[in-house]
Amino acid sequence: MTRDQDAPRHPGNRALDIDLVHDTILDICLALISGATRCRCAGIRVEKEGDFPFVRSMGFSENFIELERSLLPKDVGAELSPQKKLLLLECMCGRVIRGECAGCEELFSPGGSFWINDFSDPDKISPRVRKRMRGTCLDEGFQSMALVPCRPDSESVALLHVCDTRKGLLSEELMASLEESGRHFAKLVFQLRELKKTESQSREAEKMQLRILVVDDEPEMASLVGNMLEAKGHQVTTVSGGLEALEVLSATRFDLVITDFNMPLMSGLGLAEEIWTRWHPFSPPVILMSGTSSEEVALREKGPPDVAAFLSKPFSVEDLMETVHAVVQ
Repeated sequence: MTRDQDAPRHPGNRALDIDLVHDTILDICLALISGATRCRCAGIRVEKEGDFPFVRSMGFSENFIELERSLLPKDVGAELSPQKKLLLLECMCGRVIRGECAGCEELFSPGGSFWINDFSDPDKISPRVRKRMRGTCLDEGFQSMALVPCRPDSESVALLHVCDTRKGLLSEELMASLEESGRHFAKLVFQLRELKKTESQSREAEKMQLRILVVDDEPEMASLVGNMLEAKGHQVTTVSGGLEALEVLSATRFDLVITDFNMPLMSGLGLAEEIWTRWHPFSPPVILMSGTSSEEVALREKGPPDVAAFLSKPFSVEDLMETVHAVVQ
């Protein structure tokens, strides 16, 4: 298997897990597709800033991957928008991605996939169409080939590339199966993009130094939570009750309030409501902590906008930071 060389790996980085999941799933899918079609070569191109580079592949030579890594002409500048780059994508791959089949409709499936079982037959592809092809697949001796667009809707987010030097390996039934795989690939690409976006936001949140107010009538608990947050680089102020918290909030701006639920004179929920009433829409988000299920039920019934999240005691540093990052994002 080969992977996109543009995706660096960093030991200890949580994003590594996402990359490993991404690569493993694609490798398994490509192996299954290769087995089902009996084609020795299979790869997946994924949209990246208007281009569609190979991100995973099996069976292709290193020379082929190097020549075909990008579908853009070599002289295309990075300043072009993704939409303009899409119009410049070369070869039959570019036509399939854009949904262009004029001049060779008989080689396209109803689902918009290009497929052929004999590249050496001059009658299969017209000279005009062949002239617009790069010819790398022909140079490699491929005869059976399928190019399957992966679309969650009308736009391609990836392209599945399956081929072999032997003739006659593909059929209409196999193409229907490959197009179903293409739809699953599209969903996978979309979900992984969202996951990486969330991961990136989380890393940005980890870099932020937040000013946090911790409210708890038990000094030991307030100190414990404060120490957890300070160990992650945040500025923490601790107070012992809701009324004191309101006084501090009147004088100082905070990015976040973390408060116990069950406190005398003013509960955590009452504090959250008062913060919202006094300072909305500039009120800091509130995280409630509680050690009893009945209080959690009350919070769930109340819900936002007064409370951003709920932490059930006891909780770990990881639980606390995950909740904080989710809220400040």
